Amino acid sequence: MTTRTLAPGAGAAIGRRPVPWSRLAWVTLRQRRGLLIGGGALLGVFAVYMVVMAVIQHNAYAVVAACHPAAALKCQQLNNSFYRSYWGGGAGPVIAGGGAQTVSSLLFAIPVLLGAFAGAPLLARELESGTFRFAWTQGAARTRWALSTLVLPALLLVAATGAFTGIFYWYFWPFLADNQVSEMLPLAFALLGVAFAAWTLLAYSLAAFLGTLFRRTLPAMAVTLVGYVVLAMATALAIRPHYATPVTVRGWNNTSAWIMSQWVKAPDGQVLSQSAVNSLSQHAPPSVQNSSSPDAFTTWLTQHGYTLWQSVQPDSRFWQFQLTEGAWLLVVSSLLIAATVWLVRRRGA
Repeated sequence: MTTRTLAPGAGAAIGRRPVPWSRLAWVTLRQRRGLLIGGGALLGVFAVYMVVMAVIQHNAYAVVAACHPAAALKCQQLNNSFYRSYWGGGAGPVIAGGGAQTVSSLLFAIPVLLGAFAGAPLLARELESGTFRFAWTQGAARTRWALSTLVLPALLLVAATGAFTGIFYWYFWPFLADNQVSEMLPLAFALLGVAFAAWTLLAYSLAAFLGTLFRRTLPAMAVTLVGYVVLAMATALAIRPHYATPVTVRGWNNTSAWIMSQWVKAPDGQVLSQSAVNSLSQHAPPSVQNSSSPDAFTTWLTQHGYTLWQSVQPDSRFWQFQLTEGAWLLVVSSLLIAATVWLVRRRGA
């Protein structure tokens, strides 16, 4: 009969209770504080700029809104001056380098930057260096370790980007107030509502999944960037327009909508090709061709029996589209996080 002996401390290890979730959350925050501080600083810089500019823009727009009647030449000049100064960023003394259009374009990069830099190193760095084994010997099994590492930063990212969206809406409001810019346009849609936070969560989940799959941080970040750009473009061009059937409206002056397409019908009802419309514009009277009014040609077409049509997604569908996009992005992100946990369980050793 042989006697089996245990190494010193083995019995204690066998009976050790799992580390509480609160302790795992504290460790996660400590380990990722650099990423959290960096992401907060990136959002903070833009947030401070937008708060300052929002105050300036709201005051400037109040002068435009107080001018009556709105069709008067003086009011039109005020409105044009407001857009030149704060939208395009060309003439305003308070704009350095660009207006709201430029700022909105720059903000498109924030979700993928936050997601790639926050998500890719989470597990990839641990798997790459082998330090994940130490975590598992401290009472944190694979699943608990992966979930605690993934979920808490995801919640913080969603909360931070959700609050950031509120600041952006306040900053962007003057351009939406008079329907000169539609909130359905890709320029604004992905930065408003729930879309901004949802896209950030997707980038984060994709980066975390790829980091676990490759076990390398830099390749995961590179593939995340490419994959995100492809998916974002495909969504804006091919997926989002089909959330609901477009509405057909008569006329080309519907600015409070996302215009899908537009066409001209001849007096006999035939749809004109683009080359035919261009030929008409070349044969229009000199008074029309040389007019400074952007509506001179369309007005001339209407006067001669031509009808103008547009296929649009109206602004009234904004929240329907936001919730639709947010829902499928949340589902995809959840699947990516679940797949990441599965990879840790399967390949962690």
